[in-house]
Amino acid sequence: MTAVFGVFFALCALVAFAGLALVAPRDVPPIAGTCALILTFAALAVAVLR
Repeated sequence: MTAVFGVFFALCALVAFAGLALVAPRDVPPIAGTCALILTFAALAVAVLR
């Protein structure tokens, strides 16, 4: 169940990032680092809880 939550969280973050790229392409590079950090924390949380 925890892995499903992690995959869902990562998928939602990627969809939000793609939506941002469509709306504000100039803001993508600074936010890409933040998105990568969020995905890293999500993967770490899944690994710790599993």
